[in-house]
Amino acid sequence: MNEEYTTKSVIQKSYIDLRGINLGTAFVREAGLIPGQVYSMVVIDIDDDLEGTLDKSGFIGGLAKMYAMYDVEVRDEVAVQYDGTVLHITPPASKRRTLEVQRGSIQQRSPGDHSEDAAHVFERQQLRHIYIEPYAPGNLSDWTPRTEPDVYMVFGALSQYTDYRYCCGVSQALIEKLGYKATTKPDAILIDRTTGQYLIAEFKVNSNEFTSNHDKGD
Repeated sequence: MNEEYTTKSVIQKSYIDLRGINLGTAFVREAGLIPGQVYSMVVIDIDDDLEGTLDKSGFIGGLAKMYAMYDVEVRDEVAVQYDGTVLHITPPASKRRTLEVQRGSIQQRSPGDHSEDAAHVFERQQLRHIYIEPYAPGNLSDWTPRTEPDVYMVFGALSQYTDYRYCCGVSQALIEKLGYKATTKPDAILIDRTTGQYLIAEFKVNSNEFTSNHDKGD
């Protein structure tokens, strides 16, 4: 049977801004949590399964739904329990918002209504309801990159398992500073972890697409 660990997070403004809480380094160490790992979270009265990445300071994000459903303010205390698998989070019961407030004030509007307070584009254009598998570092076995931005996200999640780390994206200004000449602008600069060498990089969904608009000599 897993041992249970408990703590309390006293909310600060930065936690609200970043949609997370701080578990504290002592709790992280005692519970055997690992910075950089994605953890599942359950918030009382919220049916959705939430998840967030723990950083080395003990902060974990991914709690936008909690802040939407609870009017948690600075100096409020949020209870946390870890059962060895899942973080169970309990905000103050008195801070639970009413159903009307949770839903907000967005009303269904006609597709032609482009006013500032109009509904989101999915409602405004009456887009079809289909299931789209969302990206998450933990579901890469079921999720397939289909565009270059997808590849960027995957590289960010998996770069620790490669010989390369991300340095920065490539802009025209940076190209000019470097004195780099190429037929087409690349995507990024990476750093070889083994040699420290800076490398010019191009992200593609399929590697055989590279030669369609890039010269391998570049």
